[in-house]
Amino acid sequence: MPVYTYRCENCGHQFDKHQSFAEEPLKVCPACQKHRLHKVYFPAGVSFKGSGFYVTDKRNGSSPTASSPAKGKENGAKETAAKEAPAEKKPEAKPPAAAGEKAKSVSKE
Repeated sequence: MPVYTYRCENCGHQFDKHQSFAEEPLKVCPACQKHRLHKVYFPAGVSFKGSGFYVTDKRNGSSPTASSPAKGKENGAKETAAKEAPAEKKPEAKPPAAAGEKAKSVSKE
């Protein structure tokens, strides 16, 4: 059976109550007997463990085994660096023509 937390808006009395899902929620405060009782909802605690929960995590075709998750990350980082390296290379510029060659092609008399 779940435990529900209730709080009275009139007197501020707060308490916990074991109730089944089929039971109606309480409406009358046991302290002041007013009809101002409401359930209190708390955020659920969530913890993310493992890989795949962050934007920086990458998916690859095969998932790494549970025994070596760090190894899979290292290989992924190396592959990414290897893929980026060719894109960073710039084409080699041709050396400028020698002054003598340029003069010969210009002065055709």
